[in-house]
Amino acid sequence: MAAPRVLRPILAISGSLRRDSINAAALRAAGRAAARDGLVVRIDDSPRALPPFDPDLEPVPPEPVLRFRHACADASGVLLAVPEYTFGIPGAFKNALDWTVRSGSLYRKPVAMLHVATPGRGAHVRDALAHVLRAHGAEVTHHAVPIAAQDRDASGEVSDAEVVERLRAVVVELAQRASASRAA
Repeated sequence: MAAPRVLRPILAISGSLRRDSINAAALRAAGRAAARDGLVVRIDDSPRALPPFDPDLEPVPPEPVLRFRHACADASGVLLAVPEYTFGIPGAFKNALDWTVRSGSLYRKPVAMLHVATPGRGAHVRDALAHVLRAHGAEVTHHAVPIAAQDRDASGEVSDAEVVERLRAVVVELAQRASASRAA
């Protein structure tokens, strides 16, 4: 599967605030692998810096919100890796999504949801996130790439070659959708 040429980076966002989370590690591995295809994946950790969503601030949103909205709008596509917390979307990540509604920065944007939990886990967040992203008008696909403990090295990075290749394929597919939507 050859990667198409995309002029803007793919924005990758982990729904976990833990810096050493498996979701963040998956995004880093996907970005490194996709770089071999000439694709640029920019990891964004804005959700940790955003204030709680407040509609009263919408007329003049805080600077971190404006930067996040711009990053989403400017990306050719968005790659998400979001863990399940209490049968749903982690609060800080849902807050980030709430800040993008009025801007329309995810409208008609190709979004790939990367599910790295072992089979049988995380169905609630997958369904909830798909529902929220569809409400944003995003063009959502779901990709299950389970990552087990043995797929990571001593520093926590994804090291299993087969898993890394599957992560690369997700980014390439997202880039193809982004290229096709730009051409349409």
